[in-house]
Amino acid sequence: MLLASRNIVWPFRDRFTSIVMTMLWIPAFAGMTVSSAVMTGVTKAWADSNLIERIQQSEKSMVTVRTEMTRTMPTIPPRQATFYRNAAGIVIDPSGIIVTNTHTIVDAPFIFVILRDGTKLPARRIYTSPDYDFSFLRVYPPHPLKRIRWANSVRVHIGNGIIAIGNSENSNRMMAGHIKNILQSHPRSGHEFLELDLDLFHGDSGGPILDGQGRLLGMIMAKRTSQQNSSIAIASNKIHEQYLHYKENVP
Repeated sequence: MLLASRNIVWPFRDRFTSIVMTMLWIPAFAGMTVSSAVMTGVTKAWADSNLIERIQQSEKSMVTVRTEMTRTMPTIPPRQATFYRNAAGIVIDPSGIIVTNTHTIVDAPFIFVILRDGTKLPARRIYTSPDYDFSFLRVYPPHPLKRIRWANSVRVHIGNGIIAIGNSENSNRMMAGHIKNILQSHPRSGHEFLELDLDLFHGDSGGPILDGQGRLLGMIMAKRTSQQNSSIAIASNKIHEQYLHYKENVP
């Protein structure tokens, strides 16, 4: 089904002035541990598997992306204040390449990545997708980072089970759900977006969608405001394809 027929507008194509689906701002994933999370809607077959252990391994690939901006406040006397916004990031290359949502870093003068051990590193944007809401960041870590494992999103089918890791105030937990629909912008574009039967909240944007092996199947992008239990994720293959293209063309 075409995206145009679903009344979806891409806000990042026109400076965020036209928003049909609410883009969700993210608090950090830092500090969340899968062992303390609440599993919601998990079937017995999934609960009896080694899924928790695999998700714990995937969690090691999560970082915090922080944007900061300092402004002079119109007070007497004038005072400076620093504003910041936290977002989730996922390690896709152990040398220090992170993927995150573009809408969480757009126009940010300073971007930092905070590793799981608390190390704060300056980051720079090295690639922004012109078609999808994701960007790659580059940091130079003191040691190789744990990268996420990729799932092949082309093989996903409607009804397949998934796990989303939420980090909002309303859903600080792992949520089990299903692929509700597979969306594309034109007939030959392949699997671009995955519609999920999960009601996600502000703060869940940018979180990972994992398959039954704990591999990255997609990245949460937005929530449908017109429907309950309906959210959209970017299919992982679209991110993976651009990552491989970047690696091939950058010395």
